[in-house]
Amino acid sequence: MPHSFSRRTFLGAGAALPLTGSFLHAVETKKDPQIPPVLHCTDLFHPHGDPDDHFDLACVFSLGFQRLIDLRGIGLDYPPPNRVGDPDVMAVAQLNRICGTTVPNVVGSSKFVNKRTDTLPDLSPRDSTGIHWIIETLKNSDRPVAITVVGSATDVAVAARREPELFRTKCAGVYLNSGGTHQAKPEMLEHNVKINPAAYAAMFDLPCPLYWFPCWHMTEERKSGEWGTFYWMSHKKVFEGVKSVPLLGYFWYMFSRSQSPLWLRTTLTPPPEADWAKILEGQRGMWSVASFFVLAGLTVTKTGKIVSAAEAGDDALFRMEHVKAECEDNGRLKWELSKEPTGRFVFHVLDVERYPTAMTEAVRSLLLALPK
Repeated sequence: MPHSFSRRTFLGAGAALPLTGSFLHAVETKKDPQIPPVLHCTDLFHPHGDPDDHFDLACVFSLGFQRLIDLRGIGLDYPPPNRVGDPDVMAVAQLNRICGTTVPNVVGSSKFVNKRTDTLPDLSPRDSTGIHWIIETLKNSDRPVAITVVGSATDVAVAARREPELFRTKCAGVYLNSGGTHQAKPEMLEHNVKINPAAYAAMFDLPCPLYWFPCWHMTEERKSGEWGTFYWMSHKKVFEGVKSVPLLGYFWYMFSRSQSPLWLRTTLTPPPEADWAKILEGQRGMWSVASFFVLAGLTVTKTGKIVSAAEAGDDALFRMEHVKAECEDNGRLKWELSKEPTGRFVFHVLDVERYPTAMTEAVRSLLLALPK
């Protein structure tokens, strides 16, 4: 494996290029303090609730495989009462097999907080696993850890309440993909907020930086907007050029809602041609991938190239803005931009028209970078 590029060299000299397989293994993770340790907390289920979560997982594994992040583990939401599937430990196993990695996973608490200050002191050891995992990962890390949240915020909220000083010193930031910046109806809450509103509220009290990625510009209005992460992604475009049989098998296992226990052997053969052709005709609502780029110090250009955030300049597709935000225990949030640093940031799309196409191309680049 070549190690001739440093991360700084790649992101400087290679800033105009998309990430592809030629940059794989550019640096040794443990030796480069610029590479952020990451915990990815997700509502990933099989059968799936929404396929975007499986795309998200493939993207964070790709960033980890390319040594752009140090992926320390996957936190899986406990299924809420209305969820058909169980936590998709098989998807994590499939991507570990594809990438030749050993990223661990843990299932979170089945209990929710009723107010933002709850620490859930009476949880059983079984229900405390995810909380203890977050705390121990921060304690044992050689540098501050970034935490992504693309589902329920319960385990992160409780861990931060139990160990505020630890989060102050060892959490590089929480990257929260929840909520909306504008409400079509005052009583309407975004899905991830509804799971546990008080846990969502607790995110705005964290003793560490909070990077807020609202799912919606206008809640449940399925189109891209200036202050929301949502975009439509064409399956045909995102899979263009993706020839990896194991990776296509990973996605087919998810899309087909397979009940087969053969999660490994499913990745050894291509998807059925006729059935896969139908998948390619569809499109997918997507939300969270921009947060993975931000925590890695990357951004996307208006033409879909993945580049260093420091190098992008006026070509950046999005950026983070300082924000003041207050949230009630019921999940109702008030926010406004701030001219002064607040330790709180909000996602801002700079070119709404080109955002869906550019993000689709960026996701495709991450899929292409995964092993064949």
